[in-house]
Amino acid sequence: MNRARLLELGFELHTRAASGVSDETWFATAPSGERVVLKWFDDEAVADRYSHLLPALDELRARGVPVPEYPYVLSGDGWTLSAQQCLPGASVDNPSPAMVRQVAECVSAQAGVAGPPLALAIDGQSWGEFVVHALTVGVDGWAMHDPLRTGNARSAAILERIEAVGADADPSWFPDGELVHLDLHTDNLLAADDGALSGVIDWESAGTGDHRFDLVRFAFDLDGHDQPIWEVVEATGIESNVLRTYVALQALSCTSWQMWKDTPDVPRQLARAERVLARYDA
Repeated sequence: MNRARLLELGFELHTRAASGVSDETWFATAPSGERVVLKWFDDEAVADRYSHLLPALDELRARGVPVPEYPYVLSGDGWTLSAQQCLPGASVDNPSPAMVRQVAECVSAQAGVAGPPLALAIDGQSWGEFVVHALTVGVDGWAMHDPLRTGNARSAAILERIEAVGADADPSWFPDGELVHLDLHTDNLLAADDGALSGVIDWESAGTGDHRFDLVRFAFDLDGHDQPIWEVVEATGIESNVLRTYVALQALSCTSWQMWKDTPDVPRQLARAERVLARYDA
């Protein structure tokens, strides 16, 4: 991050955020005096993604989804800076059933909203092609096969089941052309003091795909918290073959990332992957 440039632009940094898509995420004061979440990317091309993303978020906000406004998106020689509105509330590990219903409604509101090109897709892949490619080949830094393949016999067996789902999947199964957050878990959801949903944040990885993927991602994150979350997903009428495929992709993405980072959460992730894959016979 170019701190000198930030000062020239009128931003004052405060504390660094605990998490975020960017390695450089800070609470800051904007030139206008408002408190913002500032993200710095060492890539000028990110500004183009924002030009596609922000109209989509404006539409979601008009539909009642509590997404932040972005009063500043600036770019220069090799960098992009975004400053988003600080929404009230804090993330919770196990949101209330009422908030779970609100999240499901917000995901439904993404239907028909066009998103930016999916940054993780290769050579113009459709959403369905991207999903099948991730399951059968992998996506660097997001849905990796090697951590599971080389981890131990247990993780290798999980990968074998995941790859089998990918081998059976057809890209034509999956709708395309809608906004997908791609990383909708509890850290990216804010709850107000009364437990109501107050914010859906961290849209920087969002792209074009099937909005229903986000509800499966959210459900996978809540699995094991004594929530009837899979019943919520199934009640949407999502096709069983699509649900089975999205579940396998969650098992791959979440478990491989934890194994890649060698976090203490690996045993829980492995158990969750086995449990949810078994639920949908994957």
